[in-house]
Amino acid sequence: MKKILFLVVFVLAFLAFNLEVQAAPFVVSDPYPESAVQPDGFLVVLDNAPVVESPADPVTASTKRFKFDVGGVSAGNHTINVKAFVYDATWGRVESAEAVFTFARPAAPAVPAGLRLAP
Repeated sequence: MKKILFLVVFVLAFLAFNLEVQAAPFVVSDPYPESAVQPDGFLVVLDNAPVVESPADPVTASTKRFKFDVGGVSAGNHTINVKAFVYDATWGRVESAEAVFTFARPAAPAVPAGLRLAP
């Protein structure tokens, strides 16, 4: 019985921790208004890399937004180009105009020098 209880507590703690831990930061958009066409996804170009398709992030049951993880970028200036898209049975994929966002990731400090024991 104790093993089962421990396992249940362990699994619940693991799930709670994983729900709270997310990579950060993210580039996000305002949620699309409920009355607007909700996107199916986004086409993302980060620093002239190949296009990446990113799914729309649900905010509520009827609204979505853009959310893209940029936690792994290197130090320096970056540009992200984003187009929203929706699939239509007749017209295929319909894309929005492109939005451009620039940001900078700061450099890390230098490695500490002269480490030693002191009395």
